[in-house]
This record gives sequence, structure tokens and C-alpha cells, in this order.
Amino acid sequence: MGLTKEKGMGELEGKIALVAGASGRIGSAVAKRFVKEGAHVILISRSIDNLKPLYSQIEELQEFKEGSVKLIQLDLLDFENVKILANMIESLKLSESGVLDILVVCTGILGKLSSVHDCELEELQDVMNINFTANWYLLKNLDPVLKKSNSGRVIFMTSEVTHSPSSYPYWLPYATSKAALEVMVKIYASETKHTKLCVNAVYPEGSVDSEMYKQAFPGKDISELVLPDKLTDKFIELASKDCNISGQVLPLSQSLK
Repeated sequence: MGLTKEKGMGELEGKIALVAGASGRIGSAVAKRFVKEGAHVILISRSIDNLKPLYSQIEELQEFKEGSVKLIQLDLLDFENVKILANMIESLKLSESGVLDILVVCTGILGKLSSVHDCELEELQDVMNINFTANWYLLKNLDPVLKKSNSGRVIFMTSEVTHSPSSYPYWLPYATSKAALEVMVKIYASETKHTKLCVNAVYPEGSVDSEMYKQAFPGKDISELVLPDKLTDKFIELASKDCNISGQVLPLSQSLK
């Protein structure tokens, strides 16, 4: 049995977390849940304006503490600025050592749906760059500050499309990029197995109320879709200092809370 938490303390009390893709539906839900659990949260997006609605919602949370949420404007394809992201985090003075405890990456695009033989090289490269290359480069440059943590945690967002690709014809660029992402997670987990890092990927089961679903299935009824805030329990579990698994690709089960 674990130690009893102090009254009023969340699962991530005092942890420093960075959420990439925080302006999306799942990223926003994760950011709000992390704040509720006591984390200091850094939100990054290509546009600060995209984060302002989320910041306003977070300010209304009972658990919100002044100065606990920081915004950084950053395009993950701007590799020169991604190189100095660790320095940006350190300049925020959230910790004395510039440590990063938790990295959550929810970025991704669907791209154009087309058959394998109709897919254009540029379209494939665009999706691979955003869904895989940018994720790899972000991890590469945050590796040192994650390893400073006593319980570094990394969580990437993937998709169930990689588990049944034959059920998703015309999704080649997206499916390929997510498959590459999952392989990276497993290799990095193997390379860091003697450290305190835990590195995993998660994917929603079924259809989630998200921008990507609406793009992939325009005009479909969305009333029965899973709400993103029902999918945050697994993120808390994998971000916790008590997490003891790494290199896994895990489903996000819907919470009944």
C-alpha cells in the first residue's frame, strides 16, 4: 500500500509538465486535469491566441494557482527554436534546476485521405514531418531536462489505426506516421531503461469528439462521441511518480467519473 497523500494534494503536486498540442480537444483536457492534480503546466502552440481560451478556462478552476500555467509560442517545425526550448523552460523559473518532469505530446494532423497510388510525395512528407519528425526532435532536445527529473515521464498520442490498418483504407500518411512514432517510443524506452524515465504512447479506443474526427467524417452525428475529459485518467497514471511501465502503447479507457 502506498503512502497516504496529504489532504488537498493532487497526484502531480509540484510536478512540471509540458503539454504540446494543448489547444486541441484532448490536449486541453489533459492540461486542465494536470492543473487540477497540482502540476505546474507549460502549454505550447504555434499561436498564443489558440491557447487563450484554454487559459481562461484553467483560471476558473478551483485548483488554479497564480503563476502555475505558462504559455510558449512555438511551432514544432521551427527546429531552430525547438533547439532552445529547454532554455526557455529554464527561464520560466518553475524550478531551480530547469527540470521537466512530464512531457505530453498531443500534436498531429490527419492530412489528405487518398489511396496509396494517389498519395503525393509532398502530402506524405507533410504528415510525417508533423506527426513523427517534429515529435522526435522535441524529445531529442528535451531529453536532458527530462533526465534531470527524479521521475521523468513522457506520453505520446498515437492512434488505434496502427492496430488495424486494413480497417482504414486511404489513411496511409497518418497511419504510417503513427506507426513510426510508436516504434520510436519503444526504442527510446529500451535506451533509457536504466534511468528513471518512463516513456509510453496512448490511443483512444473508438471515436472521440475531436477536430480530426470531424475532418475525417464530415457530417456524421457527433452526439455519441467520447468526450476528451473522460480520457484523462490514463495520462495521470502514466505521469505519476508511481508509474513503473515503459515502452508500452496503451488504450485510453473512458472514465466513469
